[in-house]
Amino acid sequence: MPELLLRGLMLLAEIALEIIIGYVFYTTGWLALRLLTLGHYPNLPLRISDPTASRSAWVAAFGFFCLVGLPLTWLTVTYS
Repeated sequence: MPELLLRGLMLLAEIALEIIIGYVFYTTGWLALRLLTLGHYPNLPLRISDPTASRSAWVAAFGFFCLVGLPLTWLTVTYS
């Protein structure tokens, strides 16, 4: 019984983390792309129901690059 409860809690935590991270990456990517393209792209709204859908996954990937890739690149170049 405790294993089942633990497995259920881990599943809920995984789903919540996926949703939160998906929305953070999508929002960051959407804002960065809007700033870079002076408001022309993406044509998707800021608030969407599924940030990992096929039409919006590239925006979330760009947000991931902005939040993770750019700081790591800067640290590598600065301290290498």
